Amino acid sequence: MIYRDLTRDKIEDELEPRQTELAETKGREEKELELMDGNDQAAVLADQANALLASIRADAERYVHVKLAGKILHDQIERYRRENQGPLITRASQHFSALTLGSFDRLMTDFNEKDEPVLAGIRTGGERVHVEGMSSGTRDQLYLSLRLASLEKYMENAEPMPFIVDDVLVDFDDARSEAALNALAELAQKTQVILFTHHSQVVTQAKPLQVHVHELGASA
Repeated sequence: MIYRDLTRDKIEDELEPRQTELAETKGREEKELELMDGNDQAAVLADQANALLASIRADAERYVHVKLAGKILHDQIERYRRENQGPLITRASQHFSALTLGSFDRLMTDFNEKDEPVLAGIRTGGERVHVEGMSSGTRDQLYLSLRLASLEKYMENAEPMPFIVDDVLVDFDDARSEAALNALAELAQKTQVILFTHHSQVVTQAKPLQVHVHELGASA
């Protein structure tokens, strides 16, 4: 009696887990057999999976090639811009350096976080400052530098045209106002320059440059 009980316990402990495992295996194989169903569905699905994997691999390779080509192109564009700055930027750089009293050494094209070409001021130490990082006065000096360079470039192959500016020096300090007036006086040797201002200090600074000052009184 005791021997038979021990034998039954051993069968339950060792054989029943094996029976459960075999039942699970049988169930999986039956499901796989159902998928086959005599119409090669399993083979078709396998072929589709392999085709999709091949397509993903090809797309990944193309992505790597495009990203690499984009990086090379970006580097080449930046090198070209650095080595072959156009005469307009070169001349504007000279004006900008003078108008900022040497605070900026030159201008150059750069790329922002969206990989778009933008203009940047380069300080003497090499620091790049984009337009949005400049003060309002420095942005005005940049604008004036570009206007002066553009007009000078235009007059190389065309008739001189008047240059009219309205209170462009409003955010300049005295030293930078004087530098801007000197630049305008230099331009006035090539074409007519008209500067409107309501600041008496600007008039005082301009008088030594032999300018004509016209005071506009209020209409009656």
